[in-house]
Amino acid sequence: MKLSTFFIIAGMVIISLYALVEVNYYSATQTINQQPGDTPYIIIPKIGVDEAINNKSVDYGIYHEPQSSKPGSGTVVLFGHRTLHGSPFLKLDQLQPGDNVTLEWPGIGYVEYIIENSTIVPADYRLSVEQGNVLFLITCYPLGSTKERLMIEAKQGNIYPIKTSRIPSQQQHYAIIIILLFMIGGTVLSYFYPVKEDRIILFILTVALTFFLMLGYFFPIPPETLESNMSRISDFLSLGF
Repeated sequence: MKLSTFFIIAGMVIISLYALVEVNYYSATQTINQQPGDTPYIIIPKIGVDEAINNKSVDYGIYHEPQSSKPGSGTVVLFGHRTLHGSPFLKLDQLQPGDNVTLEWPGIGYVEYIIENSTIVPADYRLSVEQGNVLFLITCYPLGSTKERLMIEAKQGNIYPIKTSRIPSQQQHYAIIIILLFMIGGTVLSYFYPVKEDRIILFILTVALTFFLMLGYFFPIPPETLESNMSRISDFLSLGF
């Protein structure tokens, strides 16, 4: 086996791990979110966010800090990833004062918020959850780093009743799309790979990793377990995530 093939294999394994994080996310979130009528949502038109809010973990999407309040009753704090796990807050840094955020909260209604400011704070910054009727959106900063946190503050506005019902999310289909794209990409690579004697190795690896992704779809792995194993594999390959 050529040395170049080894690096291709290492690259495919790493890509499959990133793909597994997303496959795991899109399949697992369907099981932790309640029925659409019982699940709160956040809507940020400017950056195209319309996502469910969960009370389990930031690794399952947008997470409501349990020590903070519900809308209309005090300070609301929501966390979300900028990369991986659906990347719900990828474009959060694009929000400006005056932009709108709406929380759709069962039993409360549509709660409007207006962005007031954004702040960069250390990762270990402790935020008070007793600041009145405001909303904080928090994510990692800068993109791809966990060194600091981007914190968006928004002031509560009007509250309106919820008059329409939600259609169940179809995001689990994204997991299938990711698996298919990986399989197609690996197959094309193995077919056109210039080292002919190693093509079969890459094809077998593509099949094996695709099966691995399918297992992640049908049997989601707890995010903390998945990321711990990813770190071990990264250390083994001497490559950083």
